[in-house]
Amino acid sequence: MFGQFWSGVLKPIHQLLAKGGSNCLACGKTISICVPGYSELCLPCYSSIPWITEPRCHICGRHVGCPDCSRKGGVPRSFVMNRSSVAYNSTMRQWLAQYKYRGHEGYSLVLARMMGRAMEQMKQELKPQGIKLDGVVFVPLSEERWRERGFNQAEELAKGAALAGRRAGGRLPLLNLLMRSRHTDKQSFKSRSERLINMQGVFQTLPDATEQLGRVILGTRRTGLDHEAVIRLLLVDDVYTTGSTINACAAVLQNICGQLGFSGEIYSLTWARS
Repeated sequence: MFGQFWSGVLKPIHQLLAKGGSNCLACGKTISICVPGYSELCLPCYSSIPWITEPRCHICGRHVGCPDCSRKGGVPRSFVMNRSSVAYNSTMRQWLAQYKYRGHEGYSLVLARMMGRAMEQMKQELKPQGIKLDGVVFVPLSEERWRERGFNQAEELAKGAALAGRRAGGRLPLLNLLMRSRHTDKQSFKSRSERLINMQGVFQTLPDATEQLGRVILGTRRTGLDHEAVIRLLLVDDVYTTGSTINACAAVLQNICGQLGFSGEIYSLTWARS
């Protein structure tokens, strides 16, 4: 009896140890203990992830004090709220840089799973209000950025959110509704006001955006899942800094909803919050 007890206790530990041996995606060291769901990471690297579980700002999801959302005046907010998976510290900045700029595709699935985790948290937060999302949209890249990278990191992250946001019948629809009308300089070194100005008029609808969204909404309304005159979309991007990109995209998405005769509620989910 005693031996069976310890066998049951130690078996999961042995299984974790047995799965080790590969190199950690982040630090390169040998993985001795495999983290469930994150087999690419060693335990120390996984433990260093700065998850945001209780945001202090209920609008932008920031984990520390937020002066932006309480600031009066400025550009009207076109989205309901933002939530993020992690705080954008130096470690997370390195991970994203490896993925976006150095083409390290190994991070793709890890970041997508992290987005899925944040999506699950958002679902639990919205559930008491009876809020259900109709689809997932991602922030588009310019053609120049696409040629540089060969992929859109926001689209890849959106796939993780769409999968975690599944409802009866499958995952949430992943919709490609937006395009950039012009290339913009990197936002990294711009002030908040410069970012807001830089984003004005950047995003437009794709030619078939209204048709895409209309097909999704018609399907849900026909099955009687939702009779409200509101379309709720989740907008996905990699990093939320001032919210200028999210806000600009959300305004365009609201217009698309309006063309279908619905009001639009746009929710945002980003991988990191700076």
